[in-house]
Amino acid sequence: MDNGKQIKRIQAYLLILVLIFIIFFIGKQLMQYPFFNEIKEAVINIIFPFSISFIIVYIFHPILYWFEKQFSIKTWVSTIVLLIVNAIILIVLIEFIFPILSQQIIDIYSELPKYIEEIELIIENIQTKYHLLNNTELFESIIAYKDKLTLNLGDYLVSFTISTVVFSFKSLWLIIMIPLLVFLMMKDYSLIYERFSLFLVRHKRSEWIQLLKNIDTKLGAYIRGQLIIMSYMFIGTFIPLAILGMPNAFIFSIIIAITNIIPYLGPYLGGVPLCIYAYFQSPQLLFASLIIIFIMQQLDGNLGQPLVFGSQLKIHPLIIMIVMIIGSTVGGIIGLLLSVPIFIILKEIYIFIKPKTKIKLIKKPIK
Repeated sequence: MDNGKQIKRIQAYLLILVLIFIIFFIGKQLMQYPFFNEIKEAVINIIFPFSISFIIVYIFHPILYWFEKQFSIKTWVSTIVLLIVNAIILIVLIEFIFPILSQQIIDIYSELPKYIEEIELIIENIQTKYHLLNNTELFESIIAYKDKLTLNLGDYLVSFTISTVVFSFKSLWLIIMIPLLVFLMMKDYSLIYERFSLFLVRHKRSEWIQLLKNIDTKLGAYIRGQLIIMSYMFIGTFIPLAILGMPNAFIFSIIIAITNIIPYLGPYLGGVPLCIYAYFQSPQLLFASLIIIFIMQQLDGNLGQPLVFGSQLKIHPLIIMIVMIIGSTVGGIIGLLLSVPIFIILKEIYIFIKPKTKIKLIKKPIK
């Protein structure tokens, strides 16, 4: 019986994985046509502020709801408090975080030619000492890449600066639009939920309310959990690196925090750039970086994730990794970010419709 359930569960996961692959594949194929690409740009420009506003509301609504019940405050008051907090966060990002991040990116990029020269010398020494790499194609390609990088470095930096300025101007209207949408959504959140529930009841679809609740529980647990995990991974990496005097520790800590969403391999993949950079600084920093990455991975895997997620998701990390591989292969960065939420939604829909399909098959008369 247990084996049968296990086989059915594997079949369900495979079906959902195939659906995710088909969704991203069709989307990728359609984007090759200029017409659909223009539609995509228009839709993104329209949907983007609504999506960001919805995500903010979705993440913070449980917290605000708890405050409203705990301290008996009105929804509009808690919403204004949320907007003030978000405004403070935005100011901190613009005034402090973004300048540090952009400066560290420029610093690392400007140092790349020097590091490539050192790699070139290392390879040359290995080739001379051990008579390895007799095929000089790799050696020549490294030299060519170094020359190209040095030649185009100024153009890259200017392009990066211009792109940052243009994006900042384009974001001005979002800074105005998103807080307004967040306020309206948060203020009428309960009303929207009640009206939608009533609509489902009137159309004899009240059982869908439970489906939406299940999706909300699992999806909310995943999104909020990942934000918590990324936060402590960033802090736990940045503080020791900064204390040790690692240059550009901020950006490397962000990379480790973001890549940590990938099960098993995430912290190590994110730690590769840090270790390569630390190697060119000093052996002590390299050793310390390896220790920090190992400790953070162990704390996250054995303590952090079990405490944050518990048994809410009931999805094996290997499945999550496969889903992310499919999403990133077919849909790039967007596919990587959306793959797990889509998987969670499809999984809950499958669990919801499976019993109903069985009931229909039982009720169907045998001819």
